[in-house]
Amino acid sequence: MRTVKYFIVLLLLLLTNMTWAQDAASIDAWEVKPTESVEPDAMPAQAAPQKILAETEEMSMAPLPVSTTHVAQVAESRNQVVLLVGDSMADGLGTRFNDYAVKNGFEFHSIVWYGSTTRDWAIAADLQYQIEKVRPTYIIISLGTNDLGYKDYSRRETAIQTILSRVGNIPYVWVGPLPWQKVKDRTIVNVIRDCTGEGRFFDSSSVIASRADGIHPTRQGAALWVDKIVEWMGEPELNANPIEMDKPDFSTRFTHDEKHGMGYHGRR
Repeated sequence: MRTVKYFIVLLLLLLTNMTWAQDAASIDAWEVKPTESVEPDAMPAQAAPQKILAETEEMSMAPLPVSTTHVAQVAESRNQVVLLVGDSMADGLGTRFNDYAVKNGFEFHSIVWYGSTTRDWAIAADLQYQIEKVRPTYIIISLGTNDLGYKDYSRRETAIQTILSRVGNIPYVWVGPLPWQKVKDRTIVNVIRDCTGEGRFFDSSSVIASRADGIHPTRQGAALWVDKIVEWMGEPELNANPIEMDKPDFSTRFTHDEKHGMGYHGRR
């Protein structure tokens, strides 16, 4: 009996050792098993370059931005035919503009009508007559001084529009009146500007020119005034019909084409 017990104990020990060996082998096999990758999904090798290429092509095909700012071409004054028409202020203006004509080689004509208003020029046929006579390529209008203080703005506006209709497509500049201490109401300046537009109206409200009688500029005052007008006329960002003139350093003798007094009623 004792021998049988020893045999059973020995058998149990052998079975236990075999189980441990199998477990160790299983553990070794698990440890050497390759570990699966846990990296995020990678983009296809060609995907990124194709996307960049597409964006590049789209950018290259997009049109370049185009400036919407229109700047008028500056005309040369040489060989131009310039016509100045206006009230008594055109008397002093014409003298200095003639200096510019001699300096720059253009033909110059001036018509002065003392005491005239926008309504006078709208009723009379003088402007149309002079346009047909001298065939100007550029017109300078100096009116508004004798319109200061009047309140019938709608009638003045109609007169201004009539004058501009006769000018037609000829490039022009309207020179507004100088400041006048006697008349504070300068509404007519805005009325004229509204008709011509900013690019064809020279506002003289801030011009300081010496006066001979409190109203009309002296020769020196008129020369300074014209110099400022011409400077403005040469700026394409300010003047819709820019024209370039070199400043003369001399003065000339000059006689207007026509010079009418306050009793003149114009051509009919």
